[in-house]
Amino acid sequence: MAGDVQLYAVMGHENPLIADCVTGSGGSYLVGDANDPQTVVDFARENLIDLAFVNADQPLANGVTDALLAGGFRAVGGTRDAARIEWDKIYSIVMMSMVCPEFTPFYRIVSDATELAGALSEFESRSLDVVVKPQGLTGGKGVKVMPEHLASYGECSKYATLLLEKNPGEEVLLVERLDGIEFTIMGLTDGEHLVLSPASYDYPYRLDGDRGPGTGGMGCFTDCGDKLPFMTDEDMDDCRTIMQRVIDTMRSRGLCFSGVLNGGFFKTEYGIKFMEFNSRFGDPEGLNVLSVLETPFSELLTRMWDKTVSYDTVTFAKKASVITYLVASEYPDESPIATDFEIDVDALEGGVTAYFASCVRMGSNKYRTLRKSRVVAIGATSDTIENASLIVRKAIKKHVRGALEYRRDIGSAGSLRELRRRARTL
Repeated sequence: MAGDVQLYAVMGHENPLIADCVTGSGGSYLVGDANDPQTVVDFARENLIDLAFVNADQPLANGVTDALLAGGFRAVGGTRDAARIEWDKIYSIVMMSMVCPEFTPFYRIVSDATELAGALSEFESRSLDVVVKPQGLTGGKGVKVMPEHLASYGECSKYATLLLEKNPGEEVLLVERLDGIEFTIMGLTDGEHLVLSPASYDYPYRLDGDRGPGTGGMGCFTDCGDKLPFMTDEDMDDCRTIMQRVIDTMRSRGLCFSGVLNGGFFKTEYGIKFMEFNSRFGDPEGLNVLSVLETPFSELLTRMWDKTVSYDTVTFAKKASVITYLVASEYPDESPIATDFEIDVDALEGGVTAYFASCVRMGSNKYRTLRKSRVVAIGATSDTIENASLIVRKAIKKHVRGALEYRRDIGSAGSLRELRRRARTL
């Protein structure tokens, strides 16, 4: 942020980092329902907000951006209909199959037992493993993959049936399990122009070596340039083509989308394949991108509103970044009791940053976890991914006290060797 900017925020709990940034800028914050459009609009009106940024998935799906625009505020973030590209996975993949069929995996949409049986027969006849996805938002925890989470087509059928019964009126998406390497790119857009952030690699599984249940993301890294170690220039061009086509399609449909089009992709032996879109900064990938963003964030938001986003005006440092999340032992399940921990934020050195999430401050350097979700992320940048990873691990060991857990292989030399090995098989 530029130094002359005052920050204001509506947040569901008193996040220590957000609270410190807001008060340090001379602004103020409200602990309230950030998912409620009227609450946000009332706060914006009371504080004479000049420019608003709506980033979280549920506020976007609830139409917070729509309400701000209707109230006469400048607001960056997709409207509800534009953000549907995230909160409705079926809408998203249907759009992809229309505008980018060459990048879209095999899929079927089911709404009842008969359609489910027929769709699974098609997958089985093609010898394709299945990914079962609920239609709506699940916080990164509703998608199940065969064979990691679902050992057979029969188990896929049981899980899809459970989703249909749990969410009456919604459909279930079945997609082929892609064999390759998953990665993410943030498309920073004003609804017309597009700048791609450096690509990021996420660690979605709970335990080292990609074991354990899926989570909202245990950590992530970016490299010193736009690409990841396993990517080519052609891969980046394909991702740019996909995202620009989608942005152009939304604009042609009269949808108001600005902010971040977050693309999830797979690099496969057949090239780039689409996985999903988010309509906001992903987490933790967004932390990586923001840590290397050279353009002041307030300037970026202004350009998104003014429709002047370009590669000349939005730039990134040529640094690698690593983000590692610390979590309660029960995560991704809800914790029955809170966990106290300590971080001396002022003692963090070498450009290391603590990004607080699902926790509250209890005193000087003392914090307490909330019952669910990730607790705090530690991030660093350096000249290489391995160095940034080492800096993060040393910082956690030195400065974090308490019964929190984390993955030690995020951006590690061993993890990168395995990624390069997998890339050679594609």
